[in-house]
Amino acid sequence: MKKLTLEITEPGITSPIPQHTQEERHRLVTIFGRFNDEGRRRVCYVYDTGNPEYIASEVDGELPVGSIATHNPAASWHEREVHDQYGIDFAGSPDARPLMLHENWPAAFHPMVDAQQKAAPPDSESQAPPANQYQFLRVQGDGITEVAVGPVHAGIIEPGHFRFSVVGDSILHLELRHFYTHKGTEQLFQGLPVMSGTMLAESVSGDNCFAHAVAYCQAVEAAFHVSVPPRALALRLIGLELERLVAHIGDVGTLCNDVGFVTGAARGASLKEALLQASAEWISTRYWRGIATPGGVRKDIRLTDTPEFVRILIQTASEFALLAGIVLETPSVQNRFDASGILKRQVARDLGVVGLVARASDVDIDVRRDHPYGLYSQMVLKIPVLHYGDVMARARIRIEEADASFWLIQQVLDAMPSGSICESFDSSAPARGYSAVESPRGELFYWVESRNGAVTRCHIKSPSFQNWPALPFAVAGNVIADFPLINKSFNLSYSGCDR
Repeated sequence: MKKLTLEITEPGITSPIPQHTQEERHRLVTIFGRFNDEGRRRVCYVYDTGNPEYIASEVDGELPVGSIATHNPAASWHEREVHDQYGIDFAGSPDARPLMLHENWPAAFHPMVDAQQKAAPPDSESQAPPANQYQFLRVQGDGITEVAVGPVHAGIIEPGHFRFSVVGDSILHLELRHFYTHKGTEQLFQGLPVMSGTMLAESVSGDNCFAHAVAYCQAVEAAFHVSVPPRALALRLIGLELERLVAHIGDVGTLCNDVGFVTGAARGASLKEALLQASAEWISTRYWRGIATPGGVRKDIRLTDTPEFVRILIQTASEFALLAGIVLETPSVQNRFDASGILKRQVARDLGVVGLVARASDVDIDVRRDHPYGLYSQMVLKIPVLHYGDVMARARIRIEEADASFWLIQQVLDAMPSGSICESFDSSAPARGYSAVESPRGELFYWVESRNGAVTRCHIKSPSFQNWPALPFAVAGNVIADFPLINKSFNLSYSGCDR
């Protein structure tokens, strides 16, 4: 990834959208706020135009900025978040409701601007609704019932609110409300030493912690033009693909659990655990926490333990292939997976959906191939794409991607480079860079700015933030009892979205 040069437009002007044809509309990657050197609020737009490098443009945010959400629905959540964080108004926005700030936040409080202020405690004696009371869409008509689920759920999943409008068992509309776990991670990055930011990045989404760590490190390396040693790049690829394997195998098992196929659920969990234990024996960590660092990796593999790791990898690949065949050929599983939760290709494109959810709906995107990073530019990638867009398609994509990940890890292990695992560098100069990584859930984007060795801005666009708005379109028309299965087939992260 290269250091970015921003295209600046005049105050009050809508972001210039890259020229495109009707058939190949350029994809919006993210919108975020920042302060320039003069302390003015700015709005930055990042697009994927089909070239290896993303492009970015920036507009002044001190005056209202024209909303692009009316003709690019993928922008809606981004614009709402920027308004909540920075107080920047988007003129003509089709949805100006708060996104991340709930009713317990004081009115007109914007955490990235007013970080030193403290939220006033709510007045428990007041019976009047807060000034920023959230307005849910009300679907009206004969026989329509609202079913509210969450934000507190059974089990150990994180909080999220789902409000269904149903007729009988059929879902007419679903409205999401998240950010109950908002941690202010982007604000917490500010002031951290550049070399210490990896630990915070790892905390954003616990089951994709290595992807976040690598994305942060690559953004820093792009900013400071650091060349990472080949051995470190190989280790990163292994860690990223192992993380993908653990996620996909675990997800196939939990999909089985949601349709009562307990044998598949138990076997999926067992195979996932086998990989985690093998990882712990090989590199002393189950989830690769504390491994990535700007410039490379902190820890090398144990050469004496590599043959055993490879043995377990090959055995797990064989056993998962057997499990996958059983899952896909079991009639009761087919009955629940087929034609459930269809996400249409046009909806996926309009909302900028990423990752396996996009590829299951015939949207052929993958950061590893489209925007190569690390060792991926030297690898032959097998990227499955299906057009059905249902739960079965998302399960098949996971199974095929797992097989490809097994193959990639073995290819890298067979040609493991020797040499150092980290490159030191001076991080004191002002710098700005970005990185994108294909995490198990899809495109993960980091933007990092620093000065005097400390982070001044870190923006994170997680794939879950991008994909959550598409879930309501997939569940509409299904029965409410199928929602847990459809939701699990997306397997989006609350913490990764809420940040």
